[in-house]
Amino acid sequence: MEKLTALLEQYEGVIYNELKKMGIYKKFQDFDDYYQLGCIKLFDAFITCEVDALKEEHRYQFVKYAGQRLRWAFLDQKRRDRNLLNHEDQEDDFQMLLTQPFEENVAFMDVFMALMNQLTPKEKLFIQDRFIGGLNMSEIATKRGVSRKTVHMWRKGIQEKAQFLKNG
Repeated sequence: MEKLTALLEQYEGVIYNELKKMGIYKKFQDFDDYYQLGCIKLFDAFITCEVDALKEEHRYQFVKYAGQRLRWAFLDQKRRDRNLLNHEDQEDDFQMLLTQPFEENVAFMDVFMALMNQLTPKEKLFIQDRFIGGLNMSEIATKRGVSRKTVHMWRKGIQEKAQFLKNG
């Protein structure tokens, strides 16, 4: 425990520096969560690093190693937070659809069915995976064994067909 306290006292600046590089400042609502993640990853770096971080001659090497580990952890967390928000937005859209008046739902379903009749089988799979399965573009690409660019092309085709229906 004493080593971990000494480590935090000596290298806490690395955590703040990496948070700053990621644009995460104290006013950020999740700052404390990211700081705690930084502490955990700093301790993890201390355990996995091949040199003794508490020795002055290894300071530069440890700062570089720990900084990289922290940066990756913060990027991963930001990605998870963004995906969580995207999934919450999808849920909100679905709930909004359910709370619309019956007539609007019927009109939407008519347009949706007209669109579905225009789609290719792959575009229909995209609709199924994205909106029913809740998958993101990367997950769809992995599931279907294609590149992300291909998935984006499917989406673009759907958007073009939907725009055509909208314009008449």
